[in-house]
Amino acid sequence: MVRCPGQDQRFWKPEDIFEVKCPGCGGSVEFFKDEPKLKCRKCRRIVLNPKINLGCAKWCKYAEQCLGIMKESDEQPDGSKSSK
Repeated sequence: MVRCPGQDQRFWKPEDIFEVKCPGCGGSVEFFKDEPKLKCRKCRRIVLNPKINLGCAKWCKYAEQCLGIMKESDEQPDGSKSSK
């Protein structure tokens, strides 16, 4: 399956790969823009991607195949539930 341009790494910009500090230990966690969460290598805490934007997943019929997520998910990037 062909991935959409927003998820195809050939079209990414340098800022689409970035680091954030782990809120648990202050260690560095490197994210790709499409990763919703990662485990800190230092303290093993789950760190959520603060910059994730998968708006296309809300309407694209291939979202589940492309991203491996349910397009109707009500979970926000910060782990909270949306109020639909």
